[in-house]
Amino acid sequence: MTNEQMIEAILDKMNIINRGAIKAEEYNRADSSAVKEIYDYVMNRSSLSISEVDGIVEELGQLN
Repeated sequence: MTNEQMIEAILDKMNIINRGAIKAEEYNRADSSAVKEIYDYVMNRSSLSISEVDGIVEELGQLN
C-alpha cells in the first residue's frame, strides 16, 4: 500500500470531509514507516475521539 493510499484510508476512517488541508498525493515522499504507524493506529481503533483526530491531523501535518 502506498503512502497516498494509506492517507486516503486514514481520512476516510476519521470521516474528514474537508480534505483541502491534507492532500494525500503530497505524502508520496513522507517517511513510509511513520505513515504506516499512523495508519495502523487508526485502522485498529473502532472509534476515535475528537482529540485523537486532532492529534492525528497534527502528526500528518508534520510528516508533510
